[in-house]
Amino acid sequence: MKFQRKPLRDDIQKEILGRIVDGSLPAGRRINETHLAEDLGLSRTPLREAMLTLSAAGFLNSDMGKGFAVPELDPAELAQIQEMLALLQPLALSQTVPLPSAQIMEIANHLSRARMRLEPKADDKAVGLALAGLVFNWNEILLRNCANPVLLADINRLEGLAARYWFAAGMRGLDTDEMCQSFNGIYELLRQDQGDQACQVWSSHIEKFGKMAVQRLHS
Repeated sequence: MKFQRKPLRDDIQKEILGRIVDGSLPAGRRINETHLAEDLGLSRTPLREAMLTLSAAGFLNSDMGKGFAVPELDPAELAQIQEMLALLQPLALSQTVPLPSAQIMEIANHLSRARMRLEPKADDKAVGLALAGLVFNWNEILLRNCANPVLLADINRLEGLAARYWFAAGMRGLDTDEMCQSFNGIYELLRQDQGDQACQVWSSHIEKFGKMAVQRLHS
């Protein structure tokens, strides 16, 4: 991708994050800033500014004089992230339920599209991308109206850190059918205006599938 206009800092960060998630910027590898800047059609100054921000948030490692590198995949990090999300995401959802009907419909559409992308004929990379998108976008839709911006910012950062792990777990054969069924169960509770129960089930869902993903990453 090359930017055809002066990009916003967020645009550059999202592009770099996308490349981290799908392995275009491989884990454990140092980033060649000159090549990446050329590929994006940027000067190195805005690229470096974006990478400094990502480094501060934990998405990149940086060493003075040595540049930036994508951290190695560490299943223990995913386990810790999921442990925190199992507490924070249901808490945020409890402050937003009941959800409006338009939002409920958006969740249904999101799950339907995810199932299509996770069809058995999809290649490993497509499954990994679909799984990462399923988890991240589910969070975005459900918690969009959270009134606590500090809580939401923490959740979004943790979800961003987890995205590459979901991609890797999908690539390694995580049971996406079971995961979709679990998401659908939460959707049904929200559709029936059973917000408290949906929060409890979502917490269990986060813990369960986080552990399953960690096991896949160890295999």
